[in-house]
Amino acid sequence: MDGVTRIGVSLEPELLKEFDDVIMKRGYVSRSEAIRDLVRDALAENEWKNPDQYMVGVIVMIYDHTVGSVKEKLMNIQHDRGHNISTTIHVHLDHDRCMEMLLVNGHLGDLKKLTDEITSVKGVLRGKLTMVSPATGNMHHIGHRH
Repeated sequence: MDGVTRIGVSLEPELLKEFDDVIMKRGYVSRSEAIRDLVRDALAENEWKNPDQYMVGVIVMIYDHTVGSVKEKLMNIQHDRGHNISTTIHVHLDHDRCMEMLLVNGHLGDLKKLTDEITSVKGVLRGKLTMVSPATGNMHHIGHRH
């Protein structure tokens, strides 16, 4: 393997057995592959602490559309923050509940504020931001309408 540095890792037998069980269930072909993913996740988590870091992600929310003016409030937030939202997907779950997924991009601090605005609206039952930092290149124009 060119460009790869081998390292040694010492683990207690119980921890190694538990690790092997988990990576087998997840379908990893080797310990190295699983450890690389763990290291990547740890590095990505570090980027989530920088409010100026550019991120892409999705906000998933479930809300009860019969509660007050929840639809109007959510629509106003989305219009006000349109520069952070590239796409929305709306799904009717049942008679009263809807799920919306907002594909978002921007600075981490702005995306967290947007998520907080959404989840604080009365009638929003759940809301969660999932995000990643683009790995390479300047991706500031992902999903932007020109």
